[in-house]
Amino acid sequence: MKKCFLYHRISSDQQLEGGGLARQAELLEAYLKRTNLCAEMDDPEPVVITEQGGVSAFKGHNMELKAGLGSWMQQVRDGMWDGSHLVTESIDRFSRQNPFTVMAYINDLVNHNVSIHDVKMNIVINLENSSLLPMVLMNAERAHMESRYKSDRIRDGWKRKRTNAFNNGTIVTNRRPKWIDVIDNKYVLNDKARIVEEIFRLYLTGIGCPTIAKILQSKGEAWQFDRPWRGGAVHKILRNRRVTGVIFISEIIRDYKSKEKPVDQKRYEMEVYPPVIDKDTFDLVQKLLKERKPVAGRTNGGIISKRIKSDDGEFLTDKNEKQIYVNVDSGKELSKSNIFSGLFRCARCGEAMYHNVIVTTRKPKKGTSSVKDEYRYIRCVAERDKLCTNKALRYETVEQFVVEHVKQLDFSKVIKPNMVNPELELIRLKIEEEKKHIQEYEQGIERLRNAGKKIPFDVLVELEESQTRLVELETRQSTFREIQVDTDVLKNIDTAMLYDVTNIEVRSRIEQELSKIIDRIKLHRDGRNYTITIQYRDTNLIKHVLMVEAKKEPVLLAGISIEKVGDMMVYSTPSFMIGHEEGTMPRFQVVEDQPLSQADYVILMSYVDSIEGNHIVANWMRDNHNFLFS
Repeated sequence: MKKCFLYHRISSDQQLEGGGLARQAELLEAYLKRTNLCAEMDDPEPVVITEQGGVSAFKGHNMELKAGLGSWMQQVRDGMWDGSHLVTESIDRFSRQNPFTVMAYINDLVNHNVSIHDVKMNIVINLENSSLLPMVLMNAERAHMESRYKSDRIRDGWKRKRTNAFNNGTIVTNRRPKWIDVIDNKYVLNDKARIVEEIFRLYLTGIGCPTIAKILQSKGEAWQFDRPWRGGAVHKILRNRRVTGVIFISEIIRDYKSKEKPVDQKRYEMEVYPPVIDKDTFDLVQKLLKERKPVAGRTNGGIISKRIKSDDGEFLTDKNEKQIYVNVDSGKELSKSNIFSGLFRCARCGEAMYHNVIVTTRKPKKGTSSVKDEYRYIRCVAERDKLCTNKALRYETVEQFVVEHVKQLDFSKVIKPNMVNPELELIRLKIEEEKKHIQEYEQGIERLRNAGKKIPFDVLVELEESQTRLVELETRQSTFREIQVDTDVLKNIDTAMLYDVTNIEVRSRIEQELSKIIDRIKLHRDGRNYTITIQYRDTNLIKHVLMVEAKKEPVLLAGISIEKVGDMMVYSTPSFMIGHEEGTMPRFQVVEDQPLSQADYVILMSYVDSIEGNHIVANWMRDNHNFLFS
């Protein structure tokens, strides 16, 4: 499909404030009007690709797949825009990388008959104008050398500044922690340093982060930084090594002659801030934070458990063949109520949400003995402290609809394929080999014992050495970050077993697999309406949204998927899709062979307006509602 694309780029906030984008837009629009370029395209409306704020053409950031131009270039390579035009202010807006790299990009465009228009030079680069290549190459060389000179000058300036700061105690940057001021070109502690000291003092007394936040909040504005205290903010202060006077330096080392590693990053620390907390105290707090961290997948009733054995030594099982676990001290049966540990977030304020179990006792109308009822909710931490208006949600309802959604999920869209790692595969083979050796040793020892023969000392030593090697290999294997998701387990969830909270093994297994694909679940409640937003790890599919009416028998009102395609945000429902790119009008498309659903339309419009905050799309949907449904 032939289209006209306008490319704007600024690499700093100063250019944004100076009207760089507006100037480029005005220049390119005038060029289109003068040349009437869009008239010969399949779509007369030009598409704008805009990048701003830190998108460097010298470093090639604008050519990365996550960037607007990089994503578009990949689409060109895939043959989507053959015969199209890219209009930009000048070739240095397109790229400031090495001229040979720039020519490779241009070659990709030319191979697909895509023309690039340099408005300032008033030239068109395509197959018909090959005589312009020397001029293009010279401009690319000039832009690259200019950026290279600036980059080297800035890096040398920062290096001198860091050396002076380390030797003379002067400042490195004006960006600094809240408890540091700059006076006479030196870092000094301000009054807020006492807040940091108080946080560490309270934590060492055994008080948790949420309680410390409440204590600081009760002390008034003088004991705040710039916003109300939360448990998470206190935890960040406790983990912030800058309280010990450390500043973290990330230095870029460029080797312009190297093709394999042209850019290297050197990371190190410098002690330039005045310390608030000594290193020994800080290290002690880090150990306490690690020890006090809640155990993932902790079960209700205690984490120390045992299986019940019958008189003949066999483990007892119930009619579903599940293992029964009890608390060692109390003898009470254990349960696992929450399979989403650490995933819940409040969609209103962003704070963590916790699993809250309420047990009530009631006396039925018929009968003499009291009955205990258990209710499980998901509640916002800030709402508990009366700092958020989001309401508690029934846990069972959320679990039911998330699990049912995952069972029907197309995992190819939400799981990033793992790259094959030869070293990891080699370790796996060695582990299998070592396990076979151990099995052979153990079988040989068992045969000798049954025959009443003495077991040679060498055999026992070899068995021990083999077991040690196996532990080392398994430890090495665990250091790799490849995550293998057992999709069969998730697709074939037996909900009858899963929803039984005492079935600890099944619920723990499902929790483990869910945590590999789900990054977080944001929850919002409006009356009986629940909004469940599921975000995934390592994928362009940003999230799925489930709209549930939580009446006596909860029902799914609608399912929405939100996906980022290039610079466009695409909102999809079962009956239609809306795409929106910043600076352009939304695009509407009905799903083929599906009637346009007014319920889907109203639900998406409400979600986009109240929760997503995309008022442009919401207003467009309101303005066009009557037209679409007339």
